[in-house]
Amino acid sequence: MDLLQQLWAWLADPNVAYLLLVGGILAAVAAWSIPGTGLAEGLAVLMLGLALIGLLRLPISAAGLLLILLGTLLFLSELYFQSGGYLGLSGALALGLGGILLLPPGAGKRIAPVVLVGTTLIAAVASFGLAFLMRPLRRRPPLQSLEQLIGAEGIAQTDLDPEGTVWVRGETWTARSAEGRIAAGERVRVLAIHGLRLQVARMEQPSGPSPAYIESSPPPSGPAAVGGGMAILLAVHWLSFLEFDLSSRRFPVLADPSLAIARQLSEQLAARPVGEQAISTLPMALGWMALGFLLALLLLRLRSSSGILGNVMLGLFPLALFFSLRLLWISLLGPLPPWGLPILVGVAFGLVLGWRCRPGWVALNGMGLLICSAAAVYLGHLWTPGATAALLFVMMLYDALAVYISGHMQQLAEWAIGERVPLMFFIPLDLLSSPGKSPPLILGFGDAVLPTVLTLSALRTHPTPWPAVGTLLGILIGHGILVRGFLTRGKGHAGLPFLAGGALVGYGLASVLEMVLE
Repeated sequence: MDLLQQLWAWLADPNVAYLLLVGGILAAVAAWSIPGTGLAEGLAVLMLGLALIGLLRLPISAAGLLLILLGTLLFLSELYFQSGGYLGLSGALALGLGGILLLPPGAGKRIAPVVLVGTTLIAAVASFGLAFLMRPLRRRPPLQSLEQLIGAEGIAQTDLDPEGTVWVRGETWTARSAEGRIAAGERVRVLAIHGLRLQVARMEQPSGPSPAYIESSPPPSGPAAVGGGMAILLAVHWLSFLEFDLSSRRFPVLADPSLAIARQLSEQLAARPVGEQAISTLPMALGWMALGFLLALLLLRLRSSSGILGNVMLGLFPLALFFSLRLLWISLLGPLPPWGLPILVGVAFGLVLGWRCRPGWVALNGMGLLICSAAAVYLGHLWTPGATAALLFVMMLYDALAVYISGHMQQLAEWAIGERVPLMFFIPLDLLSSPGKSPPLILGFGDAVLPTVLTLSALRTHPTPWPAVGTLLGILIGHGILVRGFLTRGKGHAGLPFLAGGALVGYGLASVLEMVLE
């Protein structure tokens, strides 16, 4: 094999092609944000060109490429909407999801988990680095028209005799003195604008900065809220997809007996008519409803029971976290050895105790992601898409009833926040502000888990990944409508009607697309 053939074979490695693709995308985003250097542009062209050569030699899934395109658009959105890094983080997670689905099921190849995890983490760090660099631009008030420069203060960069240059509001302008020679370094005030030339006058007394120069962080905006919730939803999917063996279209059931049992129950359920599949989820839905009403009743009628309920739920939390860590270990590292069991138990209890001693949103969200992804994996493997759709429809109605009519869901949320019971994600809308000063976006664990179940169920049962990708996109669109239309107004709303509703619509449309493509 000559050198050229070795190069083609190297580029056709899925890991190499994916690394080149992600690296080229990040270089292109850097070139877009800092144009003119030539280095980022050349690196982007080189890496994307080599990635294209490798991808053309691989059986590529269009659904995976769509998610990678979504990640690229989210990175570019960070440049324009400046969400504080959340849109860029969502883009990094979308790139990781696209890498998981880049090769179709049954291709016999897959991108190594370590490559997926590493590239996602690097892209996430790059997104927050980009947000840090863009932060000064958020502090600068936008200029709607040149007329707003009239009255602004600046400094003469060169002697104005009568023309020269001045520095006004972060930009260099050509200026003409209205009152004789003005020396470089003197403060000036804009009197008028003629085309792109400013007419300025000397300021007699130095003064402090005008109000337009006062730097203050803007209030949390819609892009930060949309990007923060989107990052959580994508992270739950990203972890769940990592625990899914796409090469054989199976969960790692051979290494986990509990998943093997779920697989058998799912096969039995799939053999029944669609109506019976839908009815099979009703007992669990009714059980969740009864549990919610019971907890609300106890909290309202028996105030002394709140501490007991909190301790019981905190006792169950390490158990759920242990099973989540166990599933992640099995999926990424293989069967759990005997010495790994005490390690995972210690990690689970250590995380919970550490969070109780020093509560923080990072630890809480990290534990929530592990638990939600594992719950989605088990339920997605247990239920068919028809059964999951029926569950989502019932839970949508219950969520709306519990929030807008009875109100007990909001009371449970307030109790969970007060008692520090981990049942929801806390997403600060300004990561660079002082701790405790940034208002959070709150997203319940159930809002993240239940729609993800439909994504995984579709991925497991359909011959193509299109229904799963359509479900994911529907969830993200529903979340965007929820946040931009309602939550940014400062009032809590039911999440499942939007998230689960988007999932059902996305799944239906993508299923139709799958039939058309066949």
